[in-house]
Amino acid sequence: MGAGAQKAKSRELLSLLKPSKEPGIEIKQKRAMILGVFSCKGGVGKTTTLANVSLSMSQLSKGNVLAIDANLSAPNLGLHFGELDPKLTIHDALAGEVPVEKVILDYHGLDVILGSIAYGEEVHLVDLKGLLDPLRSKYKVILIDSAPGIGSEVIAAMKTCDEIIIVTNPEIPTVASTLKTFRAAERYKVPILGVVVNKVRNEPFELPIKDVKKALGWPIISVVPEDIKVREATAAGIPVVSYDPKSPAAVEFRKLGEFLAKHVVKS
Repeated sequence: MGAGAQKAKSRELLSLLKPSKEPGIEIKQKRAMILGVFSCKGGVGKTTTLANVSLSMSQLSKGNVLAIDANLSAPNLGLHFGELDPKLTIHDALAGEVPVEKVILDYHGLDVILGSIAYGEEVHLVDLKGLLDPLRSKYKVILIDSAPGIGSEVIAAMKTCDEIIIVTNPEIPTVASTLKTFRAAERYKVPILGVVVNKVRNEPFELPIKDVKKALGWPIISVVPEDIKVREATAAGIPVVSYDPKSPAAVEFRKLGEFLAKHVVKS
């Protein structure tokens, strides 16, 4: 076989090895799962939960995790990471002043997008899904901290999520309010992964966990005890999983992070 014939044969073999593009078939790159953390009432520990779980997941996966403060009207995720006045925030990206990639900060291997406490302009309803779309190919999981309640800002964040986690406390008024978040998720067809019962003190006036589960009708994926170390950690601007890893709340937050990391891998 001559040199020309040999080259032609090689080209023919290489063409057979190339993947064919059949009409109607598109191979898509894996995109990050977006998990949201929601609560109907403020003060239940929603942001604390997100800060600790996202850092735990980042440590487990050696990066590839992004935490976002989508509480646009009253952002405070940065307080948990010691960032009181970040130079660039989600508000700058929403205003179109910088690309969203430019507002990402690093916190010990965890990527974060924070909000501006000092932002003075009125916050309008935004296309959060469109804003985050360029980032979905860069991460395994994106965690969103929303505002409390079920207002338009919260619904915009909820619609962005693939699944959500709902945080509550074991007290009757809080559990009753939590039902509103469930109804909102059902209305907009957003899957609920489970419930985190936070700040459990095992006091006589608290609802037993089995009664919380019965009232909400959804799996309890984590029970986090009331722990003074959480308040100490927040005051220090450090998530409790780093501030005091052996404290009762830190142990439970880390377990929740492990559970969610496994869930993301399976999904």
